[in-house]
Amino acid sequence: MKYILIICLALLLVLSGCGFMQKNSNPGTPEKPDDDPLPAESQDEQVEQEEPVKALIIPGINADNLPRIDGSTANIPLIAKLYSGLLEISSEEAETMVSTSGGTGAAWHNLFWDGADILIVYEAPDGLLDEYDDIELEIDPIGRDGLVFLVNKANPVEGLTIKQLQDIYTGKVTDWKDIGGTTGEISAFQRNQESGSQTLFLKLLMGGITPMNPPTELIVGGMEGLIEAVAAYDGSGGAIGYSVFYYADLMYANPDLKLLSVDGVAPSYDSIFTEEYPLINDFYVVIKADSPRGSPERLLRDWLLSEEGAALMKSARYVPAR
Repeated sequence: MKYILIICLALLLVLSGCGFMQKNSNPGTPEKPDDDPLPAESQDEQVEQEEPVKALIIPGINADNLPRIDGSTANIPLIAKLYSGLLEISSEEAETMVSTSGGTGAAWHNLFWDGADILIVYEAPDGLLDEYDDIELEIDPIGRDGLVFLVNKANPVEGLTIKQLQDIYTGKVTDWKDIGGTTGEISAFQRNQESGSQTLFLKLLMGGITPMNPPTELIVGGMEGLIEAVAAYDGSGGAIGYSVFYYADLMYANPDLKLLSVDGVAPSYDSIFTEEYPLINDFYVVIKADSPRGSPERLLRDWLLSEEGAALMKSARYVPAR
């Protein structure tokens, strides 16, 4: 019995040794572990997709004294770009830090209520600045955008004149067949009064002409909501709405929509830069006039007005103000 056990143990040692040698017959090629990283090609693709963070140095501003920035929805990518560079964090992480108060009107209010130190913001809603006429501001243009009109991509209309748009929004034209489209009722969406695009709509398009009061369901609060509403309204191509070019073309482009030409000029980066597109307006950097010299908000404001600030805006695909 003792000899049988010895023989069995010897056989086991021989077999396991053969298996080990077979598994490692090429000592220069170790066995691939189960959690092997991605192949070299995949790793290269990952590296190419990751945009390196470019440090942004503004003397006097650091992570400990970063001013509180608020602004319009369409300016969120620019604010995130500032956070990314100043804090040397990824774009994705910077975007999670951006906390605007809920659009253009809310951002202006937030500055007056001491909830923000500096704004990157579109035009203030009509009458809002009058509510705070005891507070002096420094308002400087840093960029430019355009008011654009959106329709379903299936709509055969490619462009309208300013007069035709005014007629739509005053209720004089109610059927697409009267302006080059197919027969169908025009459902003209508007924004709420505190929104930046509504302010631009009243200023740039209507210019003192009172628009019609639309049904409640045709007034949309958020910019994203308007784009979705125009794209999906009744499942037809009968809707029209408006936004700003940067948001509609770059931030929240919807494949079911198209941007209309106005007076024969299509909205684009170039046509807004050259001012060929007729419905353009500046957006601004704003601080309180009593912001101390050397304060982070004033330093950031001065930097945004510099050539370096304009270059940063271009890198984020904004049109800088002249």
